[in-house]
Amino acid sequence: MHYLIDGHNLIGKMPDISLADPDDEVQLVFRLRGWTAQRKKRKVTVIFDGGLPGGKDVKLSTPSVRVIFAQEGRTADSLLIARIFKAKNPGEFTAVSSDNQIIEAAKQKRMPLLKSENFVMKMGQQAIEKRIMDTAVEDKTPHVSQEEVNEWLELFGPVPERPPAPKPTKKKKLVAKQTAQQRKKAFAKKDWSKAKHDDVSLSDDDISEWLDLFGG
Repeated sequence: MHYLIDGHNLIGKMPDISLADPDDEVQLVFRLRGWTAQRKKRKVTVIFDGGLPGGKDVKLSTPSVRVIFAQEGRTADSLLIARIFKAKNPGEFTAVSSDNQIIEAAKQKRMPLLKSENFVMKMGQQAIEKRIMDTAVEDKTPHVSQEEVNEWLELFGPVPERPPAPKPTKKKKLVAKQTAQQRKKAFAKKDWSKAKHDDVSLSDDDISEWLDLFGG
């Protein structure tokens, strides 16, 4: 969507920019730059009074925001009305002004129109939505309130407990007992005949196995 904006008329409706500011036009242009940056398809042509020498301001303009000052002997209103009537596809534009002459021109051309105060509200609402979205993306840790937990429990009930691990069957116990007996017999059959009665040395593995099988 391409917005044709009555610059000074819009500044007069801004809560934090004053027509008495020496850089009021610059403040608005930078605000419009940030707004158009939120969506690639947004385009703006903003027209101000009192430019010297007039015409497009190359320094302030960007690909998405075109800044025009009315030359001497012309007004921003007259330039904006001329652009409204020259538009070949009025439905692709939106005029932004609270000036009665511009409103009437937009109606005659059947071009969508936003009064300046409504456009200010639109910009503010979308800026708030963007901040909320940015905050949601940055905060990846989900926050669940106690009310949400209570509502979940009321709807779905408590979280089911895991079933206890199955107890070993008699068959498994018997197999384990037989295995232990076999290990004891194998340990008892070790050949100790070559060792002297007073010099029987056991390795650390032998001692560990003994303790495991027969206790301390």
